[in-house]
Amino acid sequence: MSRYTHYVSTSAPGLLPIFRSDNQLRLLGQLFLHPQQEQTIADLEAAAGIPQQTVSREVNRLLEAGLLRGRRVGRLHFVRPNDANPYFPELAGLLLKALGPRSVLAAHLRGVQGIAEAYLFGSWARRYAGEPGAPPGDIDVVIIGEPDVDEVYNACRDAGVELGQEVNPVVLSPDEWKARRSGFVRQVRGGPLVALSDDGAHGQPKRR
Repeated sequence: MSRYTHYVSTSAPGLLPIFRSDNQLRLLGQLFLHPQQEQTIADLEAAAGIPQQTVSREVNRLLEAGLLRGRRVGRLHFVRPNDANPYFPELAGLLLKALGPRSVLAAHLRGVQGIAEAYLFGSWARRYAGEPGAPPGDIDVVIIGEPDVDEVYNACRDAGVELGQEVNPVVLSPDEWKARRSGFVRQVRGGPLVALSDDGAHGQPKRR
């Protein structure tokens, strides 16, 4: 995964432009998509790809606003979302819808054997790439490999229930993906793709 080097002064994010910057949105996503997980400043810096000074400043603002709770163990400062805050349910839900498809889908597909690669494409990938536009109405994912198709569809259906949006999986063999014989494959590979991963990090949208 490549690291982002933007600062808080970057423009509003394409995924959810009500936030001040793309950095702020990524940091909130890293925190609120893992609400039970305590994370240090170093954890957040590595996972969200944001400079330490920026992370510290944003975390202090969130602590002062009561959106996070923190504790110190020696020199380490652990933080996590404050689920007692009255804004927690709405903010967590908003961030899940804005940032969740990648991590939620990855978690549901993790147990499906035979998947070599999996990517978001279409509207959600374009929002991840920062392109402005209307909120996507559904989620398109292309899966490369030789998995059990029923398992893929069941996993995507469960992820869709969690996300509150329909997930549309397309399963292709590695040869179909590499050959680019169909117009559909050429179109998908020519647009932004976001690799699915459940490691908490944000993938770099790319074209293949």
